Amino acid sequence: MSDLSMRVKAILSLGILVGFGAVSTLASWTGEATATSDISTATVTLGVGATSGTATTASYQMPITGNNLFPGSTSASVVTVKNTGSISAPYVFAGRITGSGSTALGTALNIVVKTGATVSGSGSSVTCSGGTALLTKNAGSQFGSATASRPLASGGSETLCVQYSLPVTASNTLQGATTTIAMDFTSTVGS
Repeated sequence: MSDLSMRVKAILSLGILVGFGAVSTLASWTGEATATSDISTATVTLGVGATSGTATTASYQMPITGNNLFPGSTSASVVTVKNTGSISAPYVFAGRITGSGSTALGTALNIVVKTGATVSGSGSSVTCSGGTALLTKNAGSQFGSATASRPLASGGSETLCVQYSLPVTASNTLQGATTTIAMDFTSTVGS
């Protein structure tokens, strides 16, 4: 082989190498974007109290206007339930007789819970006037099941009037008896 042909081959080989190098140095353009979202959960909480402004606790002792019930006497009190959560949520409530010893007094009471009612009267005749009955417990029976679901907006409240009465037919054995009546409020969403 001649020196010239070797040079030609060397130049051609160099051209091939330069061609490969040119291909590998091509630039590519890219762009990117990110979409994000902050996720948080709602709170579902109820509070109870005497007025909507103070209904932020989970427990409230209803102030009964007459602690010494006797046959034919009636007493009433208000309780306000407030949605202290971050979303509108329905709630239900149910009555319950608790306390130590016999629950005979609790069973012997007539109890009615009303919405839209006001406390009226005095002495041994304090009642829930007007309104609509949502829950009724008759003397001789326990509380029934929970009420129908009631809507309550976030920050909203509903005042309920709770009336207790001891029928004139109450047994003489109830003298000096005590009991505890509780109203349990429950709010559930997402079920």
